[in-house]
Amino acid sequence: MGPTGYWRTGLAGFAALMAIPLAMAQQPLAPPLPPPRPDRLPPPVVSEPRAEKPLPNETVAARKSDPAKERAEEACLDRLKQLGLKFERRPPVQESSCGIENPVLVSGLPNGVGVSPASLMGCPAAEGISRWLGEVVIPEAERQLQSVPTKLLIGTSYQCRDQRNGEKLSEHAFGNGLDIMGLEFAKRAPVTIGKHADNAPEAAFEMSIRKGACPIFNTVLGPGSDADHGDHLHLDLRQRKGDYRICQ
Repeated sequence: MGPTGYWRTGLAGFAALMAIPLAMAQQPLAPPLPPPRPDRLPPPVVSEPRAEKPLPNETVAARKSDPAKERAEEACLDRLKQLGLKFERRPPVQESSCGIENPVLVSGLPNGVGVSPASLMGCPAAEGISRWLGEVVIPEAERQLQSVPTKLLIGTSYQCRDQRNGEKLSEHAFGNGLDIMGLEFAKRAPVTIGKHADNAPEAAFEMSIRKGACPIFNTVLGPGSDADHGDHLHLDLRQRKGDYRICQ
């Protein structure tokens, strides 16, 4: 073979070698294989449960049952029945920051004494007003007025409001306070708080039942104590440090 033949043979071989990468580039690439499957997946991430947010005007403590408190409330209701009060149990009251957990609507007191109007209050207040009537009001009415009361006239019982000075909620806001406007009697004219002469029998009677309320209620205010209580007796069960009481 001459020089020309060798040149042609070498050129053909070089062309064949150059065609191999071109053919490989034109072939489609195979898809990548998936990664090996692990024997065990990692445990799922579990977030800690969030504490339930209390509803407005509600605390967690208020939603928890208190057996001792429930027994005390039932015992109070039993005492009302034994005393002879006319009352209806009502559902708990919740109004803003005010409320009564165990309210009763009182329409009558022992010895046939009516309550006008029928008034919503807590059970302890109902028990207190019943004691005051039986231990103080009826005996003093018989002694000083020679008559017996037939009706207790109430101005305010439960009411969601502040004290008149605006410093804190009134005991009316918890069903622990009552405003007594006067009393009606069987055979004589009514006695209206603060509406009689100082030397009248009604004035002496009013002073007696006012003083007699002090061992039963924690707050007793009436005519002369301040301008806001000139026409009624305010009686409430506010708890204070050291069992401090106000009797004015």
